[in-house]
Amino acid sequence: MILGYILYEEERTFEGSKLIWAEIGKFVGSKVASVVITVAVLFGGYWCYENWDTVKGFGHGVKIFLFWLVLVGALPWSSYLFMRPLLAFQSNLASEQAAAAASIGLIAGFCLIDVVLALWLGDWSSAGGFTWFVAVLGFIAAGAYNFVICESLARHADG
Repeated sequence: MILGYILYEEERTFEGSKLIWAEIGKFVGSKVASVVITVAVLFGGYWCYENWDTVKGFGHGVKIFLFWLVLVGALPWSSYLFMRPLLAFQSNLASEQAAAAASIGLIAGFCLIDVVLALWLGDWSSAGGFTWFVAVLGFIAAGAYNFVICESLARHADG
């Protein structure tokens, strides 16, 4: 009853009520998006498993891309193993800039591994301009993913 009283009484609303609803919307939206993406990836993997002959027809490039995508997706989660020591190291640094540099260094390291892995899987060559365009977009998306996962793991490890 108290929750209903707080949510439905208009005279006693506080300044941040819209902010709270925005934060709740972001939270729920991120959880829904995570579930949708996870289900789509799982069903896609299952479909590939069931229709392996069709997957073979996609060509070598698509298989390499999917392999790269799985490795890129798993790579930032490895930071879970050393996130607490990294946060302790950052808290001992003298300035906020140094702590930010450590975070940027971690994410840049993951991005560098993503790029080198993609180039290695592609035999250090590219077929043309469009391929490079798509590869650069993939690298940007991988960098954004690395940032989101590392920040999420840091919030989780911080308590």
